[in-house]
Amino acid sequence: MNLRGCRSAIFIFEVSAAAMCLIGCNTTRPARYLAGTKEAQVSAIRKLDADWVKAAQSRQPDAWMALYADDAVVLPPNAKIATSKEEIRKPVSELLSLPALSINWQPTKIEVAQSGDLAYLYGAYQLSFNDSNGKAVSDAGKNVEIWKKQPDGSWKCILDTWNSDLPPAPDGK
Repeated sequence: MNLRGCRSAIFIFEVSAAAMCLIGCNTTRPARYLAGTKEAQVSAIRKLDADWVKAAQSRQPDAWMALYADDAVVLPPNAKIATSKEEIRKPVSELLSLPALSINWQPTKIEVAQSGDLAYLYGAYQLSFNDSNGKAVSDAGKNVEIWKKQPDGSWKCILDTWNSDLPPAPDGK
């Protein structure tokens, strides 16, 4: 092999080695994901959601609001999108102030992205309260939450929505 052929072989080897390093680097998980296994991440979201149920049952808007990220968006039923803390607090406070409120929800599925920085949850809720005439009202529906890992490693909800499984009430009722 001449000098030119030797240089070509070395060049091909170097390019191949660099490509293998890049491929290897791209298949490793980010350091923030390594902070906990996927199961641990799912458990953390499950615990936060259970804490959220307790916050709702305490009927304290501040406890509920503490689970939202600063840039959270809420899509409440029968209302406009809420994109600021003040806009979000309104439907939360209205819900939690319903007379004789009983509220609960359970996750059906929690999935954490491979990157470890986003997760979603969906599930079912049940609630009951007394309407303005004192009549008991019951509802059941579904909810979706999207969670984002914050720079400090904590999880906060960035998108929240819920809506009823019941058909809309007839006009005038």
